[in-house]
Amino acid sequence: MEAPSRQQLRTQQTQKRLLDAAEEIFVRDGYEAAQLDAIAATAGRSKGSVYTHFKSKEDLFLALFEHRTGSFIDGLVTSLRKCANRKQSLEAFREFYVGLAKDRTWPILTLEFKLFALRHPDSKERLRKAFEMSKATNDESVYAHMFGQHTGQQKADNDLALASLGPIISGLILESYFEPQILSEKGLRRMLGRIFDSFFPARQ
Repeated sequence: MEAPSRQQLRTQQTQKRLLDAAEEIFVRDGYEAAQLDAIAATAGRSKGSVYTHFKSKEDLFLALFEHRTGSFIDGLVTSLRKCANRKQSLEAFREFYVGLAKDRTWPILTLEFKLFALRHPDSKERLRKAFEMSKATNDESVYAHMFGQHTGQQKADNDLALASLGPIISGLILESYFEPQILSEKGLRRMLGRIFDSFFPARQ
């Protein structure tokens, strides 16, 4: 593979700085209140630089969600593919889920994304694709490796549980801002582990 040129490297670095700054500002201010001027200033770039790389605030926001989702899913899928059996796969998935307690910004950003989706139906197709991408278990081989043979009812139960994991952690992270002592990282990890185990009891 051909090595990237200096210009390509500079472009990648600038995009990363803008995405990192956008995450900080979107989480802090919310999508509607976030200003491109603030994002540019946080990134140490001009507002014009934002428009060089992204068409609009909406484009930047969606690019951020897609970038963060892709990073998470790539890491999870890589971990799952190293597992030799269903039990190991569930353990890897559990560790990934419980580990989300460390990141207080991602669940809030996910909530912001869903609010954005409700308020901007004109962008629904790109929003739908971004949301679908956030589901690692959409990969059929990953799903089969984790859950093995299953009946139609078992798949329905699994899908219901999987659809519930994200909202549960988003809600708990949000509440942790108001109950930091009770919902500490340690407390969140313990609770998320219990929730996961109740949804997906390990089978030998």
